[in-house]
Amino acid sequence: MIKKQKTILFVMPRLPYPALSGRKTSLYHYCRILSEELGYRLVVAAFLESGDDPSNMPNFIDRLIVLDKTSVVSKFMTILKASVFLKKWPMQVSLFWSKNAKKTIDNIIEEEKPDIVIGDMVRSTEYIKNVKVYRIADLDDRISLRYQRQLNTDLKGINPYGAFLGSVPKLIQRIMLFNPIKKLVVKNEINLLRRYELQIGKICEKTIFVAKEEVKQFNKELGINKAIAVPIGVDIDFFSYRKTGLSGNYIGFLGAMNVAHNDNAVRHFVLNILPHILKKQPDVKFLVIGGGVTDDLKKLSSNHVEFVGRVDDVRVYLQNCKVFVCPMKFGSGIKTKILEAMSLGLPVVTTTIGAENIDAINGKDWIIADEDDSFAEAVISLINDDKKRESMGQSGSHFIKNNFTWDIAREQFIKLFADMSDTTKLI
Repeated sequence: MIKKQKTILFVMPRLPYPALSGRKTSLYHYCRILSEELGYRLVVAAFLESGDDPSNMPNFIDRLIVLDKTSVVSKFMTILKASVFLKKWPMQVSLFWSKNAKKTIDNIIEEEKPDIVIGDMVRSTEYIKNVKVYRIADLDDRISLRYQRQLNTDLKGINPYGAFLGSVPKLIQRIMLFNPIKKLVVKNEINLLRRYELQIGKICEKTIFVAKEEVKQFNKELGINKAIAVPIGVDIDFFSYRKTGLSGNYIGFLGAMNVAHNDNAVRHFVLNILPHILKKQPDVKFLVIGGGVTDDLKKLSSNHVEFVGRVDDVRVYLQNCKVFVCPMKFGSGIKTKILEAMSLGLPVVTTTIGAENIDAINGKDWIIADEDDSFAEAVISLINDDKKRESMGQSGSHFIKNNFTWDIAREQFIKLFADMSDTTKLI
């Protein structure tokens, strides 16, 4: 057993377990690698999301501190002051700001004297940016880019506020979802996020993204190579290859449905792509796997569309599917859902946005289609061609094993910590 001589404090907006969503899966394996494989004593300070159970903490976390959230009224006031009037913070930061949480984190740093402190996404980096410790901003992806793409998409049906929207009165919800209001909100958030991401990049010793292209662009904007790519991986033993689609003409999608790009992708597929498929393949059924389904989205349920909800084991549902679709119109980073489906041997049809930063071969490892009719035809071709479906499933699974395992992430963390001595003096 590795003797833990150094400590990492990891500040997060959510628990890193259980690994039932894309970001939780990344955090889970980041923590496991840092603790079990690299030998750091791991202290996690995290806010709780709905349904989180701190008692199920995995053994590789040495200490867990649950951070106090502020009230809905306090969140609203912080947004108005810091994001709307002063334009100091993006809304992503304001929503997760708590003076009590900041005090708790400062006390933890005083007690633990960590060698490294990591903030997960912009939601957490405000808590670490001024501490006298080696700081790493794990930004995951460029949220400003995601919001810009969201703005370029039809705003109808999109919720840019996330889960916070459900905590305010219905009347205020309707005002917040009024299209001109949403457009102003997104425009303001893009400008604030761009500025804040670069500010954090300059202040912290290192910044992490999952995609190499985003690292390249971020370093170019910073004017210094301080960002590094730590790619997400797949547990290839858990998502091991198998024959899929043995029980019917099911089409699958996986994701947290209270996230704007997933909501939009599912809505677009049901309204604009599925009708094309049903004309030639009337017995298909679209399975949407993931929690956070809104009442409005549930209205799309039918004999051909089922919202499965959050499940304990996504493999049970995915392996019943013949095709996995990811018809995303906006987003950024790397889509974990695609990697997991490919690892299972499930052939994937996606858009250019969904395919971004994965670099698989179109027509061999998966199919990329941006037009609705061509997307539909790709799905139909896979449903009706067992040989093509099996060949693509095998090729995609092989690609994931060679390019997206957690061993690659571990090597990048080793490189990151080896570079610590070369970093400029702490601010």
